[in-house]
Amino acid sequence: MKYIKRIKDDMIKEHLDNFCAVLIRGPKWCGKSTTAKQFAKSEILLNNNKLKPKYESINANDPSVFLLGDKPRLIDEWQLFPSIWDEIVTYSNETNLRNQFILTGSRVPKNGRVNHSGTMRIARIDLGTMSLFESKESNGTVSLNSLFNNKGYKCKSEAFLSKKNITKVIVRGGFPSTISNEPSNLSLYAKQYVTAICEYDIQESSEKNLSAVTAKAILRSLARNVSELVDNKTIINDVQSSGRAITEPTFYDYYDALLKLFVIDEIPAWCPMIRSKTSIRSLPKKIFFDPSIPCAALDVGVDALNIDFKTRGFLFESMCGRDLKVYADSINGTLSYYRDRLGLECDYVIHLPDGRYGLFECKCGDLYIEKAVDNLNKFNELIEKANYNNTSFKIPLPTVRAIITDEGYAYTRKDGIHIIPISCLKH
Repeated sequence: MKYIKRIKDDMIKEHLDNFCAVLIRGPKWCGKSTTAKQFAKSEILLNNNKLKPKYESINANDPSVFLLGDKPRLIDEWQLFPSIWDEIVTYSNETNLRNQFILTGSRVPKNGRVNHSGTMRIARIDLGTMSLFESKESNGTVSLNSLFNNKGYKCKSEAFLSKKNITKVIVRGGFPSTISNEPSNLSLYAKQYVTAICEYDIQESSEKNLSAVTAKAILRSLARNVSELVDNKTIINDVQSSGRAITEPTFYDYYDALLKLFVIDEIPAWCPMIRSKTSIRSLPKKIFFDPSIPCAALDVGVDALNIDFKTRGFLFESMCGRDLKVYADSINGTLSYYRDRLGLECDYVIHLPDGRYGLFECKCGDLYIEKAVDNLNKFNELIEKANYNNTSFKIPLPTVRAIITDEGYAYTRKDGIHIIPISCLKH
């Protein structure tokens, strides 16, 4: 099967050239091992059950044996034997070599059992499922890099996907295997993924006897609240209302396991000095690594989403978050969101290391674009007011203001706000 190039490939090469090892981490089935093999000259796959007794013996006696082989060497699912991490740190200290090892892992080690942080020795790169540009379902006519760095950049193109096909890719998700071999049942892979999480992965990750039924109830509640600001107590109450008895400490056993498995991610709040601290919401926004997972947890398909516009909108925002995070990473940007108790919000904010930032709203349908435009214009007004009242510190205006849509045309309004179908966007 032909390898589908990932946006992170260039980042992996750059880090290998500058560090002894690179850790590629992310959820199962997202393509970590396949991507790592493009750079490796030898490999050892530690999740091979037939060789488990042999590997356990090596680990107990001399784990440095795992490092033998042509370099760079791929060590797949390294967290099964966390001593490998410390061996690589020791190897790096002794040799000072670069481009030696590639580690992959679909969860963090149990109890975090490593003695060294790996700082300046092992670089960490997060890999998720494929963005629409990687899966060749975006024409890439609008570049995030150009939006930030080409002054006067204007968008002018047509969406690559129709509204109907956007719903399809939300349900199907961005797993490489679903893209290269799309099943007739678009939810097939994601439903199997949810089953595996609930019946095996969450127990194995936490090392506790957690209930598969309760795990499913938590995933369903998280899915119902995807892209919304919801505290953990609300999730707990939701699970209890479904008839599952769960205490707050037990809930965190499940929640922490989902974080360790990279199933969910927390997008931090952006807290600029334009509102008082009491008015800004600072809860992290909970999103799934791929929009197909909440679809599977809720058991909704294309037909259901095409009539449930509200749920589709939240899931579309979740998919936009997945893609924006990939594209932002490629230009060293970070992703956050803004929302305050006075009604002003922005779905995603991308920050660059030099202090510039962009505001991105995610809207389905023309009816919601004007409201999003009003929101973005209110940001500028609020920042200008804050700067007028503060002579010691000036907040820069956003470099980019954009509305990500599910269909139509990409264009730039006279007020500078970009309208961009998600199937036109790339890094």
